[in-house]
Amino acid sequence: MLENRNTAPQYTERQGGFIRKRGLKRLADTIRKNWRIAVVVIVLTTISGYILSAYGLEKHYVCGMDIYIESTDGENPTQKAATAALLFTSPQMYDAINSNLSEKFTYAEFGKMLSVTQVNGTQLLRAEVDCRNSYTAYRLAEKYLELMQGVLDNYKANAKITVINAPYEPDYPVFPNDTIFTAAGAIFGFLISAIGIIIIWRLDNTITPADNLAEEYGVTVLGELMDFDREIDYLGR
Repeated sequence: MLENRNTAPQYTERQGGFIRKRGLKRLADTIRKNWRIAVVVIVLTTISGYILSAYGLEKHYVCGMDIYIESTDGENPTQKAATAALLFTSPQMYDAINSNLSEKFTYAEFGKMLSVTQVNGTQLLRAEVDCRNSYTAYRLAEKYLELMQGVLDNYKANAKITVINAPYEPDYPVFPNDTIFTAAGAIFGFLISAIGIIIIWRLDNTITPADNLAEEYGVTVLGELMDFDREIDYLGR
């Protein structure tokens, strides 16, 4: 008896191609059936991202200013700048600021709101005031500039302040960013929808139509039951 050795490989290759084609078709059908749900999920997560950013998180408005420190006694000016940076967050500055504001803050709150850094060991200081609303941040920055020279003089620092970049009221918070959170919500919804569709696609092992049984499994289909309800609806009887 002669053996046809090409039969099995050809069948296997044909079967694999058919399975891949059927899988892609089922994926397309799954997307077609569930795209409305996916759109709803993306819309809801996008709206949720915006609402979280606009109303759910504490806002941070940062008002910045650049200050140049000059020495008035000929001593090391960079050391004077380091001293001024420390005095910005000192109890002396806290007392001077708090006595000039209608809204009172604790010393711990001042420490969280203000950050002062000496730029690369130079005479330039970068100060930033971080508050929950833009006007408070701006007013605090202004008060710091008004009172800082007096605090330096009281400390006998022998230093003079020159404002390089004056503070201005910020228009938008640095955190949270509405655009970023909205986009993140849309991306999150898209990922959830894609994962859900893939899960549904992978769990669906339905074989349709029956004509494909012979090609996929190598069996003979003897007959097919008619869907009477669908046929009746189609014929209108």
